[in-house]
Amino acid sequence: MRLLSLFSSRAAFLCSLLLAACVLSASPARAADPHKLWEITSQQCLPNMQSTGQPQPCVMVDLARGFVVLKDLVGPAQYLLMPTRRLTGIESPELLAPDAPNYWAYAWEQRGRVAQALGRPLSDEQLGIEINSAAGRSQLHLHLHIDCMRRDVAASLDDHRGDPLQQWLPWYFEGHRYWVMRLPADALALHDPFKLAAARSAYAADNMASQSLLLTGARFADGSTGFFLVNMPVNFDREEQGSAEVLMDHDCRW
Repeated sequence: MRLLSLFSSRAAFLCSLLLAACVLSASPARAADPHKLWEITSQQCLPNMQSTGQPQPCVMVDLARGFVVLKDLVGPAQYLLMPTRRLTGIESPELLAPDAPNYWAYAWEQRGRVAQALGRPLSDEQLGIEINSAAGRSQLHLHLHIDCMRRDVAASLDDHRGDPLQQWLPWYFEGHRYWVMRLPADALALHDPFKLAAARSAYAADNMASQSLLLTGARFADGSTGFFLVNMPVNFDREEQGSAEVLMDHDCRW
């Protein structure tokens, strides 16, 4: 009986070590605790910045505009932008308020961190920002992923370089139908992608939790620059959980 008890205790100890290793090695956006990103933001980055002027473990805390930037453990150059106030995710109604901060514009400002981390230049067409749907995420705090685009995604989106501006049109990729909107270079100064997604249809507006969005830089047929905004709605019938993250390349293989 004592031997069995000793074996059980040893097994439990080894299991606890394995669990701890899994949690510590997980990406912040994939951690077992769904509140981990909010805890990092509210209990570490924000108070550290307020008390010492240092943002650690974040790389940046913008107190005036209300966001932090955190290096994700997944990939050599992926960053997360998160608000300093509690917002659950894309479905948070505060994001559609007239005076809501444009977190997409803030995230696009931070895109240079990706190239800096890689130690080589990247064009805007190689970079993207995305947010997953409620079904496609594990964290209960709003976070925008900033990282490299997949090369084949960027090539496929090039087919829409001549689309009419600010119109949602179908985009077919890997057997799926998504929606894409071509935006001019000054779009983020005038529009919030959350609100553009909500305006796509009455269903989208009432079901923001089931939307996933991606924004990437673009060079158009006439030589001008701007953006592509991709909407990937959840479609469980086709095994689409609304994770635009699959369109990004966290290994930055350009």
